[in-house]
Amino acid sequence: MSESSKSGPSLPDAITEVRGHFASDAALQDALAKLTLLGFDRAELSVPAAHPDAATPEMGAQDPNSETDQRQVRTLSSSAAAAAGAMLGAGVVVATGGVAAVAVAAAAGLGLASGGVTYAAVDAADATDHAGREAAAASGELMLAALARDAGQSAKAEAAMREAGATEVRTVRRAA
Repeated sequence: MSESSKSGPSLPDAITEVRGHFASDAALQDALAKLTLLGFDRAELSVPAAHPDAATPEMGAQDPNSETDQRQVRTLSSSAAAAAGAMLGAGVVVATGGVAAVAVAAAAGLGLASGGVTYAAVDAADATDHAGREAAAASGELMLAALARDAGQSAKAEAAMREAGATEVRTVRRAA
């Protein structure tokens, strides 16, 4: 086996990112939607921390969450909790031969209530994230970064961010 086959694919010498600063979370959400429609993969997008605790900016980056992502998490979480309650109730009915039908109705109600509580908890977490992004925007530190593999992608990302209302857009080339 040759030395080159052991090392795997070669890595680029530098990484090109297009970074846009946004005045609101809504503008950042619009940019996410536009970049996704242009074919940018979610793995190529991040929300870098303005003052990361780690040594490098990418270590302080968060995955961007769109409103669609948040809605899907709320739906999944609340549906899973409600389904678990309903399955528990059905299991009790089957195990008791139908004698515990009243208890099952109570368990189903409990399942629905736990689904609602879960939905509310996830919704509260989303509101906290939104408030954090709005605070970052107010201080001029809300940023979206898109990995650009070539000049064409870089130009598309710059245009999409400007169209979404980015207050500052720049291309950054960093050593890999």
